[in-house]
Amino acid sequence: MANLLELIDIQKSFRMGTEEVQVLSGANLAIAEGEFVALIGASGSGKSTLLHIAGALDHPDSGSVLFKGRDIMRCGFLERYRFRNQNVGFVFQLYHLLPELNVLENTLLPAMVAAPWYKALIRARPGKALAIQMLTDMGLGGRLKHRPNELSGGERQRAAIARALINRPALLLADEPTGNLDPRTGHGIIDLLIRRRREENCSLLLVTHDAQIAQLADRVVRLEDGKITPA
Repeated sequence: MANLLELIDIQKSFRMGTEEVQVLSGANLAIAEGEFVALIGASGSGKSTLLHIAGALDHPDSGSVLFKGRDIMRCGFLERYRFRNQNVGFVFQLYHLLPELNVLENTLLPAMVAAPWYKALIRARPGKALAIQMLTDMGLGGRLKHRPNELSGGERQRAAIARALINRPALLLADEPTGNLDPRTGHGIIDLLIRRRREENCSLLLVTHDAQIAQLADRVVRLEDGKITPA
């Protein structure tokens, strides 16, 4: 099976006051098309940083991020923006739903932002039926007009998953998606995420501290001392 994503010799450091902290020091990871990989590691080990680099939200100090063989880090800002919008879906621990938009509008955001503001609603129109069907399948059919503050934590995360999938991405990146949820709700979210990933036939890189969740993956890797090793 061909590799969808390859992280090659990723180096990343941050300056904290007068000290430079090396977070990633030669991290390497390959994810095949359709593969589910769980990433584990201690708090502060750089898991979120690695995920942001994998999705072109952040830039490494050095190293390559290959998507279908193409180095995304050599692309310009607008090209990386288009890459994220068209190929990557993000699910975060804190949901990041816009409070002024309802559930349906939040779900359609990736389709809307790809167009100029005066064409946003037109651009999103073809995805509206898909968004409604997806949200209905996730148990949110009666919540389409509700705003995020009217939803439970589990409902917000389901809406965030729908938003991540609306553009049919090839790569899904999930950063501790159950971190703010109780265990029962959290495991329901993971079941939903895995099922939708299979239905959409996309690759999934999931950051988690939960050993039971990690065991559901095709492969588990660990980030430690800035490098990735099999867990």
